[in-house]
Amino acid sequence: MSAYANSARTYKIFINNTYRGEIANGEVREFEAENGKHTVYAKIDWSKSNKLCINVDDSTVDLEVGTSLVGWRLLFSLVYATLLAHKYLWLREKESTGASPEDVK
Repeated sequence: MSAYANSARTYKIFINNTYRGEIANGEVREFEAENGKHTVYAKIDWSKSNKLCINVDDSTVDLEVGTSLVGWRLLFSLVYATLLAHKYLWLREKESTGASPEDVK
């Protein structure tokens, strides 16, 4: 997901609390994980996304990461950087639409 607030920074991706790599804003990346249950989260600077539990079973799990700091919320940058740091980033499973993924794989 493209977000102006993070256009020049990268998200760090963690699977089972292990750093697996980075992904730039708007980039599509693939991270390998063995079959089974895993916990995934993203981190940027001071903020960490929610932890997402996924189950890998020989198929691709498409995820997307982004920031809540879009549109009119840009006016509240300082609030999100301090009081709402835990809500600055989000991570979720991408809805299957049949279109090519534009976010984290």
